Amino acid sequence: MNRRGSALLLVIILCAALMSLAVILTKMVYNTYATEDLIGKREAAFCLAEAGLEAGKVKLARNPGWYTDLPHYPEDDGGWLKSGAVGEKSALPSGSFMIVREKDEARLYAVGIVGRARVVLKITFSLAPYKTLSWTEI
Repeated sequence: MNRRGSALLLVIILCAALMSLAVILTKMVYNTYATEDLIGKREAAFCLAEAGLEAGKVKLARNPGWYTDLPHYPEDDGGWLKSGAVGEKSALPSGSFMIVREKDEARLYAVGIVGRARVVLKITFSLAPYKTLSWTEI
């Protein structure tokens, strides 16, 4: 039986297996990091959207006729709110938020933005005195 080169073949197979394992572990670590980063940004965007709702409530209390955009249909169109809606933007060190109120509609939207993370919150309210009737995340 010819055993020349069998040790080299075993070393090559072992190295290939270890390299495959290293690539798999690296990918797992990167995916975990990326997921945690996105979760953190989404939580920060959520907090910014809540701040936007509060700022919008203050604007409504000061000026009941305040609005930023014309009515849009369908209602609660997340794509429109994230990219096409006209609103008042405010920047903070951790991100930004945009407040959107459609003319003559009893709903207020806030979009929290941190990096690529976007969170849209909506409240519906009664007319003066303003009371929040419902609160939802879109």
